[in-house]
Amino acid sequence: MLAPSEDNSTTAPSKAAAGYPNRTALRAGGLAFIVAGLAGIAMFALEIMGPVLGFDDTDNPAVSLAYLRQYPQFYALSAVALFTMALANIVASFAISDVLAPRTSSITRRSLSALGLFAAAFLFMHGVLRDSVGPLFYIDSIKSEWGESAYLTIQMLGTHGFLGASLIALGVWSVGICVAGARSRALPIWLCVLGLVAGLRLVMLIAGPFLTAARIDFPGFLWLASLALIPLGMLWWLGLGVVLLVKSHHGG
Repeated sequence: MLAPSEDNSTTAPSKAAAGYPNRTALRAGGLAFIVAGLAGIAMFALEIMGPVLGFDDTDNPAVSLAYLRQYPQFYALSAVALFTMALANIVASFAISDVLAPRTSSITRRSLSALGLFAAAFLFMHGVLRDSVGPLFYIDSIKSEWGESAYLTIQMLGTHGFLGASLIALGVWSVGICVAGARSRALPIWLCVLGLVAGLRLVMLIAGPFLTAARIDFPGFLWLASLALIPLGMLWWLGLGVVLLVKSHHGG
């Protein structure tokens, strides 16, 4: 009479020992990717509010300071979205490592986790700079030229620095997850293909320096396509989150 229960008691440990992802990892990863994806879409929308509202040249400190004086809330909300993305990315980077565990080498999983953590750190630092509107206004109140210099520093370190670095790290991380997920069959093929399409932005980022070295202007349509691939990557996060939640419901 006790045989069936004994068999069941040994099934779960044997699966765990074999490397099957547990429901906790699947659920945590699914929720983390969905939160990160939603926060990423919000961040992207907030980042383009300046041009949408008629402040086209965000690299012009005078124009951007005028924008911030009228709409300071958008930078604050962007900081919240970036902090949320960073924290969710930490959970997601470790959870996806467990999901890939059955047929993926430990060095691959650890490398992917490191990329996810690097991306989280870059996002967090960009959020810190987005949250510095108060100090920026104070510096500008002392001397307008100082305010413009402070804005340019934030722009170069934030948008062209930490945000750019986070997008590169996230792109490599996403492509790595897709390749490992397809090879191990831990993720659906359609999801891996979507992630690779979003990862095409890496090709454009890599091609940029070579075009500059060859003194070839980067085509405008490629720049627009590169921007469009950012929200597509966030949609891939949402899809991955849903897949992991479904897998957790079915037991992996």
